[in-house]
Formats: sequence, structure tokens, C-alpha cells
Amino acid sequence: MRSVTDLAGDLRATVGIGGATGPAGEEALSAQGRLAALVVAAVLAAFAPIAQAFEPFWLNLLTRMLVFALLALSLDFVFGYAGLLSFGHAAMFGAGGYAAAILVREVTSNALVVLPLAALSGVVVAGFIGWFSVRAKGIYFAMLTLAFAQMFYVIVFTDLPARLLGAEAITGGDDGLFGIPLYEAVGIDFTSRLLYFYLALVLVMLSFALLVRVANSPFGRTLQGIRENEERMRFLGYNVRRYKLVAFSISGGFAGLAGGLYVPFQSVAQPGLLHWTISGELVVMLLLGGMGTLWGPMLGGAFVIYLEERLAEFATWEIILGSVFVIVVIFAPQGLAGTIVSIRNDPRNALHNANRALRNYIEKVRG
Repeated sequence: MRSVTDLAGDLRATVGIGGATGPAGEEALSAQGRLAALVVAAVLAAFAPIAQAFEPFWLNLLTRMLVFALLALSLDFVFGYAGLLSFGHAAMFGAGGYAAAILVREVTSNALVVLPLAALSGVVVAGFIGWFSVRAKGIYFAMLTLAFAQMFYVIVFTDLPARLLGAEAITGGDDGLFGIPLYEAVGIDFTSRLLYFYLALVLVMLSFALLVRVANSPFGRTLQGIRENEERMRFLGYNVRRYKLVAFSISGGFAGLAGGLYVPFQSVAQPGLLHWTISGELVVMLLLGGMGTLWGPMLGGAFVIYLEERLAEFATWEIILGSVFVIVVIFAPQGLAGTIVSIRNDPRNALHNANRALRNYIEKVRG
């Protein structure tokens, strides 16, 4: 059986050290896709000062969209590549957020210290949940992650750490923690919303590049093999459980980083960050964006946050969002990413492809 040394070799190859090989798999992002990602980042960077000057609302919205794009990206890495449907990513998101809140209030507001520790808190929580959960498969894994996430939610909601340690308050209970200041680092004060947007943009793009690198590495291709046929990979000698645990922990680290970006920006950490509804929204983001593409869920996450914000004035915005979800599932089962790729490859038959998708859906419903 492949040992810890083999897994470490795969990870070293991920960062360019050594030459371990893994099973063949699909490339996470083509050269054309990487160029498109750089163009999108450049457009966002150029648009930000304009938004700041004329309508700061858009800058705030874009920052939130970036944070949830990062959160959706973290889930897609473990769901789209390892086949692990997690309903517990809210726990890692909240852990990163609360870690950032406590550190900024009590220790330091240096982003170079707080954000890595927020990511580390996500890794620790993911490692804890994953240790008990990766033994299970399918819906059982999903339910276990949901149960653990709700346990963390109750721990934060009741401020159990304060009770155990005899402190007055640590998580703030159901009230949460308020007045979280923004970061500073190397002489840069991120209290400016524009600079905070750039901080979020840089971290999201770096996270995206790193996860694309991991997905294309032997480690990532092994995860794809586990997703396609776990028993075959185990028969070939791979320690499937260990690979899944490492993947889940990596994913949790990026979820924690998203929480560390989100809480100071919102200036509040509250138990709702760890609630299962956040995890449920994440799954919707993945399905809307296109699972297993990395960039698609980021698009889906940004799209859902945009709809929530723009439709918030309507009491029935959930119905509108649900209708959009149904339309995407029927006409674009590969999500927004699949639709964009299909239009790019065959723009003249886009309408025909939509009609064909509708006919296929009707035939499936009729049985």
C-alpha cells in the first residue's frame, strides 16, 4: 500500500519538488482559461477605483462576491475532485472568521499573522471533522459533516469555550463579536475599502492558482481517480482515506481563509457563519457554477451573492433564486461553466443545444 511517504511525494510534486506521478486525469484549467482568469482579474482591478468614486456599494458587493467565490472554490476542490459532498464547510468558514475576530481584537491586526492563522484554524477543524467522516461514503459522509458542523455551531452559539475556561466571553454567544477592525500589514492600512478589495482580489487569485496547481498535480489526479473509482484506487495501493483526509483539510484551509477575509470586512462574527444554511448555499453555488471546474463554482458563488443582494428588497427573493436554479438545472446541467464552454465551442448551435437539453429533461421526467 502506498504510504505517507508516497502521499508526501505527491504533495512535493505539487509544489514543484520531486517527480511523483499519479493517475491520468482531466486538466483543471487550460492555458486559454488561465488567460481569461487574468483578464477578469485585471478588469476587476481597473473597475474598483471607478466603483469607489461613483458607487461604493458595488465595491462592497464585489468584495463579498470574491469572499464567497473563494469559499465555493474550496468546496469544489474537495467535492468536484475527490467526490466528497460536504455540508460542513460552514464550520471551517466560521472557524476562520472567529479566529480572525479574536486575534484582531486581542492580539494583532496584522494580516500577515491573522490570515494564515485563520486558514490554519480551518485546516484544524477540517482535519477533526474529516478524521471521523472520511471513513464514510456518499450521503453518510455528507450527513456526518453536517452533524459536526452543527455541533460547532452550538459550541459557538452557547459560547461553550467561555464556560469551560471560566471566561466572561470568547465567542460572544448568540450576540457574536462586534466592532472587528480591519487589517494592516507592512505599513498598509486596509481600513480603506478599496485597498481591502485589492487584498481580497489578490488572495482569491493566489488561492485559485494554487488549487489549479494542486488539481493538475499527481495528488490532484489521484483524487480524481478516487472520485471515479475508489475501490480500484485502493486495489492499486493508494491509501484512499489518507488522501481524502488531506484533501478535506486543504479545502478547510481555504474555507478558513475566506472566513478570515469576511469577518473583518463585515466587522462582525456571529454564529450564523457556522450554520448549515451557509453549507447548503455553497452546494447551490457549485451546482449553478459547474462542479469540478474550479472557476465555475467561483462564478456561481459570485452570481448567488449578487442575486441575494439585488433581490433582497423582495420578500420572495428565495423563490426567484430557486427559479434560476431550476432553469440552470434543466437547460444547463453542467452549470454556468458548461454553458460558457458550450457557447464558446459551438456558438451557432447554442439555441439548439438548449432545446435538446429541454427535450432530454422532459424525456427523463416521463421515464
